[in-house]
This record gives sequence, C-alpha cells and structure tokens, in this order.
Amino acid sequence: MESKILKIENLNVFYGDAHVLKDINLSFNHNTVNAIMGPSGCGKTTLIRAVNRMHEFTEGARTEGKIKLYGEDINKIDPIIVRRKIGMVFQRPNPFPTMSIYDNVIAGYKLNGIKLKKDEKNEIVEESLVKAALWDEVKDNIHKKGAFLSGGQQQRLCIARALAMKPKVLLFDEPTSALDPKATDRIEALINELKEVVTIVLVTHNLSQAARVSDYTVFLYLGELIEFGKTKKMFTNPKDKKTEEYLNGKFG
Repeated sequence: MESKILKIENLNVFYGDAHVLKDINLSFNHNTVNAIMGPSGCGKTTLIRAVNRMHEFTEGARTEGKIKLYGEDINKIDPIIVRRKIGMVFQRPNPFPTMSIYDNVIAGYKLNGIKLKKDEKNEIVEESLVKAALWDEVKDNIHKKGAFLSGGQQQRLCIARALAMKPKVLLFDEPTSALDPKATDRIEALINELKEVVTIVLVTHNLSQAARVSDYTVFLYLGELIEFGKTKKMFTNPKDKKTEEYLNGKFG
C-alpha cells in the first residue's frame, strides 16, 4: 500500500488573476490528524477545497499541480467518486432541514443514486451515528428532523453523514467555530477517535485546538507553505521565524 494516503504536488490555485496558493507540496500519513493553520486569507480553506475538487463549483477558479489519493491523481477520477472518498465537514452545521436524522445520514447514497436494501440502510445509519458519537442521543428519535438537535449534535450529524460514505480522508473546515466550548470539546474528542478509521485534515484558526488534536501541523502564510511537521515539535521549536511569530501572536 502507498505509505502516504494523500500527496499534494506543486499545487497552485488561482481565483481569476489572484494567485491564492503557490507551489504547495505536502503529504499526509494514514490515520493521522493534520491541522492547517495560518492567518485569515492565507489559503487554508482554499487548500482543502482543492483536495476534494470543490473549486469546480467556483467561477473563475483554477488549479494546477497534482493531488494524489493512494497514488492516483484525483483529477483523473470522477469528481463524485473523489467526494465519496474525501468527505468534507463545513464550518457551520448544515444538516438537510427537511430530512429526518435517518435520511440525513444516508443522503449521500440517495444523491448519488445508489440503491440500498432496508437492512443495509439501517446498518449504515447506526454504524455512522455510533462513529460520530451521536447514536445514544438520537436512536429513539431517528425519524425526527435533524433541525431539532443542538448545534453540536447537528455538527456530529454532518460528520455521520460524511462517514456514511466510508471516506478515506475527512476534511474539516473550522468545524467548531460556530459551537460553544462544551460542544467543541465533544467534537475534538471525536476527532481523536475518528483517526482510527480515517485520515483527517483540519483547518483551524484556534492554535490551542491544533496543539490539542493534531499529530502534524501545516503553517500557511500568504498562500505559501512555510512549515510542516510534527505538531509538538513545531509548537515548541518552530524552524521558521514566521511560524514562531505567528505562534507567539505577533500577527494573525
């Protein structure tokens, strides 16, 4: 098996004439949590949107370079398959408001036209909600709409929805920024559990969150990769002066 699950090679991203990401080279190991940090506007979200080809929905956006999943260039794979293998959880919880909790979890199958038997659906729903640490809280109300859940529960429902497709990589775009501290703790604990089954790439503006949950950290500044390495080492002994200044709150 390819030792690196995800490799980013000479990645450049443009929005019209703006050169947002410049020659990014990164690779991520299996079953690790990888934080992406940097000041606002440095390209964090742009990077993860490139990883599951979300830029194809953005007018005027274009990418150059290669992103490989298990050694295969994702630009040569059907984008629907790419987004099954590389799931995404967004900043604000976004369960489908008219759907039940049950239907939210298996929404990806319906949207992709994948037919499942009732037993298969039941199994996927329960397994995904268990992995998202939500099953015990919702199992008696599974056919109620997801909108009645708290913000933290809604975010875990969105995680269950992503996990239902059995992705290899899960992208999180500041998943706790809209949540209270208690719900944030629950999501952070969940991220630590999930790395047993999936590789995680986490955009966060919260340095202490990156320090708590990630194995490796990427530091971006003005669209460039400044430093990438083991989180503990980077936070205690950064190689680059810019990283040190950012960690010390000199800019942000």
